[in-house]
Amino acid sequence: MEFIKQPMEIETRSMEIIAPYLDRLNLDEKAVKVYSRIIHAAGDVEYAPIIRIGEGAIEKAMAALRSGSDIYTDVEMVRTGINKRKLASFGGEVHCLIADAEVAEQAKAEGITRSMAAMRRFGKKLDGSIVAI
Repeated sequence: MEFIKQPMEIETRSMEIIAPYLDRLNLDEKAVKVYSRIIHAAGDVEYAPIIRIGEGAIEKAMAALRSGSDIYTDVEMVRTGINKRKLASFGGEVHCLIADAEVAEQAKAEGITRSMAAMRRFGKKLDGSIVAI
């Protein structure tokens, strides 16, 4: 078996595999890009028909990113997948507190998940920011 070893080739091939699952959904170009990224990250083309993006959400997200909004997330997997260099070029940063010792203590004390405690810890910082769960 021949393996693809170049990252861009892998991504290109992945998008080729995903494309037929999106063709029948009548998506505009921006939605195709978002759906493709979601499916690529999840590794499951079966997500295609169940993804829902609210009216104007993509445009609002793009405007928020371009205006330097920060991104807050509850897990490292999401934080890791965000292009921090590109985000920084707009003035934004990505934040995740899942590994914070105080968050772990709070979660244990309140009987909640660390994700819940982390998001609560962010508090008002979430207002006007992008939240990626």
